[in-house]
Amino acid sequence: MDLRGLGSKLKPSAPAADAGWTLSGSVIACLLMGYMVGEYFDVNPTATIIGLFLGIVVGFYNLAKVMWRKQ
Repeated sequence: MDLRGLGSKLKPSAPAADAGWTLSGSVIACLLMGYMVGEYFDVNPTATIIGLFLGIVVGFYNLAKVMWRKQ
């Protein structure tokens, strides 16, 4: 299998991959933090749901930043 030139073929897709990992990472991280806060203060599932929505907002904000920077 010839891997020469693979980096030049993958380089254009790097911003999309970065945005995808950032989106999923922020959703998972905020969801877990919401769950831990909910367990600590005994307010689950409210804190988990708030953490999930916060992660979605932060993730899509970062996704929009990557898309607007590209234009």
